[in-house]
Amino acid sequence: MPDFKRLFLIGSLLLGTLIMACTEGNEPENPPAPDFPLGLDWFNVPKPLRLADLRGKVVLLDFWTYGCINCIHVMEELKRLEQRFGPALVVIGVHSPKFENEANPDTLRSILTRYQRNEPVVNDPDYRMMRRYGARAWPTLVLIDPLGGYVGWVSGEGHEEALAQAIQALLDRYADQLDPKPLALKLPPIPDSGWFGAPEKIAVNEQFVAISDSLFHRVLIADHQGKLRYSIGGKTAGFRDGTFSEARFRNPRGLIFASESVLWVADTGNHAIRRIDLQSEQVQTVAGTGRRGLHGSVSGKPPRAIDLRSPWALALNGDQLFIAMAGAHQIWRLDLRENRLVPYAGSGREGIQDGPLKRASFSQPSGLALRDHQLYVADAEASALRVIDLREERVRTLVGTGLFDFGDRDGPLAQAQLQHAQGIAPLEAGLAIADTYNHKIKRLDLRTERLETLVGNGYPGDQLNPKGASLDEPGGIARFGDRLFIADTNNRRILVWHQKAKQLTPWTLKAQD
Repeated sequence: MPDFKRLFLIGSLLLGTLIMACTEGNEPENPPAPDFPLGLDWFNVPKPLRLADLRGKVVLLDFWTYGCINCIHVMEELKRLEQRFGPALVVIGVHSPKFENEANPDTLRSILTRYQRNEPVVNDPDYRMMRRYGARAWPTLVLIDPLGGYVGWVSGEGHEEALAQAIQALLDRYADQLDPKPLALKLPPIPDSGWFGAPEKIAVNEQFVAISDSLFHRVLIADHQGKLRYSIGGKTAGFRDGTFSEARFRNPRGLIFASESVLWVADTGNHAIRRIDLQSEQVQTVAGTGRRGLHGSVSGKPPRAIDLRSPWALALNGDQLFIAMAGAHQIWRLDLRENRLVPYAGSGREGIQDGPLKRASFSQPSGLALRDHQLYVADAEASALRVIDLREERVRTLVGTGLFDFGDRDGPLAQAQLQHAQGIAPLEAGLAIADTYNHKIKRLDLRTERLETLVGNGYPGDQLNPKGASLDEPGGIARFGDRLFIADTNNRRILVWHQKAKQLTPWTLKAQD
């Protein structure tokens, strides 16, 4: 067998020089790629695939883990490549999970539906395929030619055009050996019953409860009794302002009410901030271009001219809108009075460093909550809870120790652990946390500095029994009085935790009369 560790190290050079070699008439021999390991779980195909099943196709292996924001960004690039090249290109998602929860095939199945990964996906929980191909980071993309030869690799996002050129060079070189038939797929149906596809975040005020749905690309607004008042957007993704029926979102998440009639939306998939006006029934883009941005200067640019990177959660402090910019590993701030958008906290490097705003680092911040001049951050990829003192302008870690440190442990904060927490809400004497990958809602008591479980038994499920209630990746949480509203994302439902009664009940949405 060839030395694939060595091949992987030089693979990026092979990918970059393939186009030149083909155009100069050279036809370098590509060593055979290793076949796929047996015994792994495959999704979206009638049977497990082998390399021999893919002869005549250009194959692009995407080594990913589903909570990683860079992997989510690469999904956008891969979808465009699939549209561009059609059945000549086969993308295979090789899911090599970072977190313990991500290895569960049932939760992975939910994610494939939520992100509409409509290509073959193989679950690689023990990294057998990752090791076989020498991949060492998420995401890593490996290119295989139509004869099963190993071409090369790239790591990270932003390689779409280089990959497109390499794919086209392979299609030209092997033009007489291509298989034009589409690969047979077996895709699960998109849920068509119930109100929700994937409810993500919740916002509550005196009059309304608002829920974002990333699968159905819309925002639903109801009264507190569950009667639907507004459905904004549609089940087809898009990027359009206008009336509630005309407007379109793409994977919306973070929500925050500014008043009884104004709701702000983090339109994650469109990399934009949107404003919903309930009086005029209009949606307006306030920041973002619809394009995913790269790290660069935003100085002097109006918010509508700035490319954002997956805004995920929102918090409002007067006329200052804080944005958890998950894709940039930063917290941004939009001054609504001056219409000025700038990075506020975080260097842009992924990490868990404390200190002054610009030197501190975050890891995919996905939840925000304000309390007593403190901005609390659910820092998902570090399984951490961070806090920004808005007066002293410093970042401090309450829970969490590193990018690969996670678990499910209550108790004193110095020993407590979370697993990819994504939601947070203020309580009277602390904070409620959506501990997403532990399938729990937890409470942090700021007086005693202890963490405790409120809801959930630690396993994915849908039971409401108070002694053994089970959730499935709750992604958002909001408090109103005694009630905690919970977006139980993979169960496609909204729940309410009654704090005094310690009772969990469903919150049912009802159609307008």
